[in-house]
Amino acid sequence: MAHRIWLERLWLAAAACVALAILGFYASRLLMPLPIYAADEAAYLIRAIYPDPVVALNPAVAPLNNGVHLSVIRAVYRLGAPFIVGDRLVNAAAYLGGLLLLWRASAARLPRGDQFALLLIAVGFPYYRFAFSNLAEGLFVGVLAMFCVATGRWYRSRPSAHALLAGLLGATLVLVKPNGMASIAALAVLAILEAAASGQWRRLPLRALIFGVAFFVAGNLIQIAAEAPAAHPLAFFVGDLYGGQLASQMPPGALRFGLLTLDSMISAMALLAGPPIVAGLTDLWSRRRKARGPFEANGRDLVFVLLVLSLLATLAMVAIFAMKISSTHGETERLWGRYFEFLAPMIWLAAAPALAQPMTPRVRLACAAVALAGLAGLIVSFQAGIVLFPWDASILTAFFHPDPVRAPVYFAFPYRALAVAASLAAAAAMALQIRPLQAGLGLILALGALSTWLDHVWVGPMAAQRDALERDIRALQPQLPVTGEIVLLAPDENDGHLGFLRLDARPRVLLGPPGQLPLGILTDVKAVVAAGPEAPPGGPWIQTYKGAELSLYRRP
Repeated sequence: MAHRIWLERLWLAAAACVALAILGFYASRLLMPLPIYAADEAAYLIRAIYPDPVVALNPAVAPLNNGVHLSVIRAVYRLGAPFIVGDRLVNAAAYLGGLLLLWRASAARLPRGDQFALLLIAVGFPYYRFAFSNLAEGLFVGVLAMFCVATGRWYRSRPSAHALLAGLLGATLVLVKPNGMASIAALAVLAILEAAASGQWRRLPLRALIFGVAFFVAGNLIQIAAEAPAAHPLAFFVGDLYGGQLASQMPPGALRFGLLTLDSMISAMALLAGPPIVAGLTDLWSRRRKARGPFEANGRDLVFVLLVLSLLATLAMVAIFAMKISSTHGETERLWGRYFEFLAPMIWLAAAPALAQPMTPRVRLACAAVALAGLAGLIVSFQAGIVLFPWDASILTAFFHPDPVRAPVYFAFPYRALAVAASLAAAAAMALQIRPLQAGLGLILALGALSTWLDHVWVGPMAAQRDALERDIRALQPQLPVTGEIVLLAPDENDGHLGFLRLDARPRVLLGPPGQLPLGILTDVKAVVAAGPEAPPGGPWIQTYKGAELSLYRRP
């Protein structure tokens, strides 16, 4: 017995080292001067800081109306803090705080070893790639965790207060990211299921009324305060970008793309979160059968079911989105892990009570079978044409394999083979009666380490380019003319957004090779900031600065 205890402690100590290494790697990125995912991150920063007439100088900036996220960026900016780094710190705090809140709510009464293992699953999950950025993902997880914990704590004891609070948090959630509507739909389904199980239908209409009033009133007030009012008060969370895409007609063959995307996502989550879902549902069903009379789920059950329903609704939403944009070149047959991976550690935490209990061999075999089926489905979807881009996912990039056409990013390291081996080992461990909690911890850390190493290799040159770009901007900024028009010539949206942001939104941004610009477009321009070696047309120009990434040209 003592020997087994020491082995478990050694295993948890080793797992803690891996989990902290993953966290430390991404924490080091919090102080980077410029965003990595420039087209998306910089769009949020630009829209938050500058009014629409100024943003019009860079037509490639996407229209956004995420009022809560934009307000957070503005608050950091108005405090005088470095707003790029400050916004990242807010997102990081919200993400870690949300996971910690969920862990405390679900695992507080478990044995210490199980509590620690669950905490390591959350800490070792490498969703930091997005949560520690200027995207809205970290803030979204934090608000979603509060939404779930509030449901578990007050849904039964204070139904009216819960409906009001859920409406406020729901409005906040969808204005961090519109994907939050999946969790709103999940709460509606949960309320119906709970009323059917308990037989308490009488309060449901009043709950729905209070929630609806709070949701729509709070949402519209937030949008008005954030200066991002919607076209219609009942659709305050739908921006122009997503609204246009969802309103478009589905092209021929869209159903195939949607089903293929859905298959890949279901397979991925069966591998990552299948064991806790099996354990949680089995425990819930067992207690339901033993109940005498109407069954009332406890608060932890409500949190678990709400997250599982949120997962199902999120996958359905992403599949519909994939069908709507299937006519856009490069947007089809992709595995968008960023949109749903964060639910995996949350479901592991929510299933804590079931995972800590003794399991029958049949339940452990079911956990292993679901994980194995997920791995098989993931491999089949890759063979059917799904491409996994390094910038689309976090932990799932452990399965990255180069695509000669769409993802020609070549690495000598056999990521996919090792990820498959780790998945098979975890499924075999569960089948051989290793506790799913410990086998799942090993799987998450193995895939997390692989994906983090790939991220290091892939982002390394990009981070160096961002640092060089920042040095060039700091060097040439004092040489810009005080008055007169300035133009930024950038090869793509990434460099265009970053230059526009760091040059205080002064330049008009033109994308593409300088040689393809229309004649006379630079006639009245006093200075040109150009990326690349090619001089701008419409000279004469004098090159007053030449850096690693940018050059500055001024009139004689």
